[in-house]
Formats: sequence, C-alpha cells, structure tokens
Amino acid sequence: MAPKASPPAAKQALILAWFQRSGVAHSIKDLEKALPSVASINGMQVKDYLQALSDDSKIRVEKIGSGNWYWSFPSEEKRTKESVLAKAQEERAKAVAMVSELQLKVDEAGAARAEDEDMLLGPGQDRKSLTSRHAELLRALDGLRQELAGYSDSDPAEVDNKRQATEQYKQEAEKWTDQIQSMEGWFKAQTGGDKNAMGELMRNWYGDEFDEEDQCLREL
Repeated sequence: MAPKASPPAAKQALILAWFQRSGVAHSIKDLEKALPSVASINGMQVKDYLQALSDDSKIRVEKIGSGNWYWSFPSEEKRTKESVLAKAQEERAKAVAMVSELQLKVDEAGAARAEDEDMLLGPGQDRKSLTSRHAELLRALDGLRQELAGYSDSDPAEVDNKRQATEQYKQEAEKWTDQIQSMEGWFKAQTGGDKNAMGELMRNWYGDEFDEEDQCLREL
C-alpha cells in the first residue's frame, strides 16, 4: 500500500496559527467542530491534520483523563526551534573538529613522508639528481667500453687502466642504482603496489633511462 500523502502545508499552517492564537488546550471533539471552518476541511480530515502537526512536533498532544488534548503555545515552538538549532550547532562543531583532526593527520603524514624521502635519498639529494647522476655514469661506462674495444691490440697496461676505470664507474653506478631501487621500494609501498601508478612515477623520474619493456630503471 502506498504511503498516505501528507495534508497540504498551507492548511496545516492555518490550523497551527489558530492553536497558537487560542492559547488553550482543546479536546478532539472541540477540534472536530472548530477546525473544518478554520482550514476549509471536512470533519473526517481533522485527525489526519492533527497527526501530521504532531509528527512534526508543531503541536503537543497528551492523554488527559479519557481523551487526548491538543495545544500549541508560541513559547513552546520557540523552545523547540532553539533545541533544534542547538543540536545543529553541536553537530557542526563536531564536524569542524573532525575536519581539523583529519587535516592535522594529513599534515603529519606529509611531513613524515618528506622525512622518509630525505632519509632514503640522503642530505642534499633528490630524485632528479639521483637519476641524473645515474644517467651520467651510464654514459661514461658506454664510452669506456667503446674505448676498450679500440685498445684490443694496443698496450696491455693502457687496457688494464681503462678496465680499472670502467670497473670503478660500474661500482659507483651500482651504488646509485641501489639507492634508487631502495627509493622505488618505499614509493611502491606508498602507492599500495599499484603498477600503473608506480610505472608512471618511474617514467617521470627516469626519462630516457626508463625501460618500457621491464618497467624499471635500465640495467647497466
């Protein structure tokens, strides 16, 4: 069964105004006689209007003796509005406090993340400088390897010197790679293991040094 429609608000307002002007309590019998002419309704609708006004706390109803009595005083309506306002203000204060608390947690998390990143990267370093230095070392290694190929039939001592220099560059590059991979592990945890998000981050960090096939820093 469909819910019963509420009585028209305009007629409810007429009845409420009549209650407040009367300044007294009324029995149901009195109301069934008076309200039809007040709001242009028939006697069968009186109880529906009274119920709607009571449900909205616009009128009071109490059982006194053998029947119900109805009334509405302006002072009670004012107290009801003040109570509703006070409750709304209390809820707003709770919401403001919750927002402030959440903002504080966000700020703390941001500060902690910055500290963790500084700890991973080291003082005076950032992702850009790490990847830039790594790329520089890779270029130096490539150049030395090409030089070594040209020394295959030359002085063995010169070849050994170049080989040692190449090994030194390789060790330094591996050290920077370890730092970068440590940083990657931390950011992977921060992104919840989201491969797409992590891939996009690394693509931005590494630029030309990003291996699209393996989705990581290019191997030495």
